[in-house]
Amino acid sequence: MVLTSRTMQRDEKPTAAPRSPLAEKHGIDPFTLFCAYHLGITASDGYEFQNVHQVAKRFGVSSGIIKQVLQDLAMDPDRLVNSDFDLSSAQIDVLEVPDGVSRTEVARPHWEAFRTAKMKTRDWQRELATDARENEKTFGPRAPQRPGRR
Repeated sequence: MVLTSRTMQRDEKPTAAPRSPLAEKHGIDPFTLFCAYHLGITASDGYEFQNVHQVAKRFGVSSGIIKQVLQDLAMDPDRLVNSDFDLSSAQIDVLEVPDGVSRTEVARPHWEAFRTAKMKTRDWQRELATDARENEKTFGPRAPQRPGRR
């Protein structure tokens, strides 16, 4: 069964790890894809931001295949944005590992947290208002905009 973010309901946990026949056909391991695409872990266990084209090159497939596999495995950006998974903390943990510590091993608990993350409905208006207040605290009030300018 292929499970996508569109089939999951609010606050629903995935019961079983989704499968992707396309990933299986091309030998794409879901955990390795998660590490590469979302956490920036390289094939040599280093760190480097990687876009979809770089990840596709690593796996020897097209970017379209990577995008489809991400959807099939419920790992697409929409799924992340609309879940309670803390991607930023996972990225920082992977970036800031001490010498001799495997980034891939640091990523394992984050993978488990991602797999069990609940879907949620984002209140974009509230988030934008909160961010605007925080920005005003940090940078001061916004200057009034002149007519005709954005």
